[in-house]
Amino acid sequence: MKWQVDMKVKDYIRNWSDQEIHTEYKGVTANIKIKDNNCKLELEGEENVKIVFQLLWELLFLYDGYFYEPISYEIDGVKMECKELITLPFYKTDKMWYCSELLGRAQRDLSSEVLEKYDKFRNTGISDKKMTKSVVNAFYYLNSENYGKINVNHRLSLLLNIADGFIINTYKETNNVKGSYDIFFKKIVNSQKLQQGISLLGIDGEKYKRLLSQERHTFDHYIYSKNSLAALIHDSEDKITDYANWYFVYVLELVIRVNFLKVSGVVLNQEAVDYALESINDWIIYENNLDKDCITHRYQMAQELKRMGITMK
Repeated sequence: MKWQVDMKVKDYIRNWSDQEIHTEYKGVTANIKIKDNNCKLELEGEENVKIVFQLLWELLFLYDGYFYEPISYEIDGVKMECKELITLPFYKTDKMWYCSELLGRAQRDLSSEVLEKYDKFRNTGISDKKMTKSVVNAFYYLNSENYGKINVNHRLSLLLNIADGFIINTYKETNNVKGSYDIFFKKIVNSQKLQQGISLLGIDGEKYKRLLSQERHTFDHYIYSKNSLAALIHDSEDKITDYANWYFVYVLELVIRVNFLKVSGVVLNQEAVDYALESINDWIIYENNLDKDCITHRYQMAQELKRMGITMK
């Protein structure tokens, strides 16, 4: 059986995005060519082709931040309907996540070893006395079209639950939520850059884990906490603090992607991870017209134009 799938890829810096990959898993060979705005996948095998396709599609999401959009699909030369590939609603990403930064930088590791580890990780479920599969699916659903309009507080609460669930099911059960977040963030993103971004919001950069743990309790159990992020935003007179919810949503989305790749055996270029975080920090600087220079390409250009009185859409 031979599958050919053409997929639409967002416009991005070419030498960071373009890549050719050959891999094999479960008796299926796969050739992937990402070039400009297109990704061509050719898979061939007697069985397991659909399984391997979905694993590759999901790993590409983790690297790029969204599910590539199928535009044509053939099996053994017979044209099929692309909608048949959307076997689960989360395979259609909400457009807001198309702004996510690449983590692979033309070095997306889709080796047999990574596929095997990711397969085991994402499919460990109730029969294994674990809830990892539910954690992974919840993350993809949260980034899907179906969840595009949910309240930001609810979105943040769900991401915090996913982060806690990931640690409990992958590493160990901690005594408290903050303990889970200590492990979740450890050696994943540059703590200094993260604290710098949080400080832009007028928040103590060293106390964010406590804020987030209290935030989760507040919206999971509807118990007011003066130490929650919601209370801090409500009580603050500084308008920039209103951006805090979305800042942490973007940061958590990034850290979850990195953690999922890491547990799958992927070693990411730290420069690419730092850049993704710096892009979130630049978003705060740009949107609030702070007297700081943006350092990532997109926001550098947007900031320069804005200073000339031209606003990018």
